[in-house]
Amino acid sequence: MLRCKQVSEALASVNYWELPLRKRIGLRLHVFFCMVCGPFNRFIMQMQDTTRHYLSHEQSDTPSPDMCLPKEARQRIVDRIKHNPDQTASNL
Repeated sequence: MLRCKQVSEALASVNYWELPLRKRIGLRLHVFFCMVCGPFNRFIMQMQDTTRHYLSHEQSDTPSPDMCLPKEARQRIVDRIKHNPDQTASNL
């Protein structure tokens, strides 16, 4: 089993999804069961996953559905601007 220091160094040095499968499994097991470094390293892994997700959609031409405003929200913004044209953006 990996030690906390090894797990933290591995997560800090490289994106964990680029590691070999065996190493990724070891990292995930340690982070899942470790009460000392688990919460922090789970956060690091979540941030790396979020970054990877964002970058995959940033590189493609189609935006991710969860990165777009729903039609209702866009319509509320348009309606608010139409009804209050004299207000600045900071007052909205």
